[in-house]
Amino acid sequence: MRWAAWLDPWLYRRPFTGRSARRYAAVERPGFGDLDARLCAAWRADLAAARIVVDVGAGPGTVGRALVAAFPGLAVIEIEPSPDYPPRPAGRDHRRVRAVAEALPLATASVDAAVSVSAIRHVADRIRTLAELRRVVRPGGVAFVVELDPDAAPARVQAHARAVRSRLLGTLFGPLVVATAPPAAVIADAARAAGWNQVDRRDDPVQPVYELRLS
Repeated sequence: MRWAAWLDPWLYRRPFTGRSARRYAAVERPGFGDLDARLCAAWRADLAAARIVVDVGAGPGTVGRALVAAFPGLAVIEIEPSPDYPPRPAGRDHRRVRAVAEALPLATASVDAAVSVSAIRHVADRIRTLAELRRVVRPGGVAFVVELDPDAAPARVQAHARAVRSRLLGTLFGPLVVATAPPAAVIADAARAAGWNQVDRRDDPVQPVYELRLS
């Protein structure tokens, strides 16, 4: 259903706000199930020695919580532009900054790794965002970009759709959400244009998402 990709600039190139933010946190995000924990397990080799990780497009904070639980002592900085996801109390291990991905308020080479889960589709300028990840990640560090895969097998799409806490939104998930997501090749090309030398792809076996490891 690649024809639906034309909807992407109109529906998704902006952060969730207001009712959309509340609906995503309460109804849509649970569809990912245990993806956050499985991602942390897959990232263990890269993040085992990391001290600071930035989570870009943190939304309701599920990825940040999973990172803190999986890697004791890791400091997670959440970047989220929406005013409708409440800020977390500042702390050594977990803090949130309201900012856009295209202009990260972080020093150059100041983090060991970056992650972005189901968020790259929401930024207005993807190449600029990926260049910002390249800037703030230290030499030798990595970034993980995880996004819905418009080429995912129907069984993986349905596994997610069934877990969405709304029958209507679950029905629309495939044709209006997955089908309009940016393909992995498009994001990989953008990552290379942003200065990342190595782009490796991994497909999640359960959820309809791909992961790009940038280094």
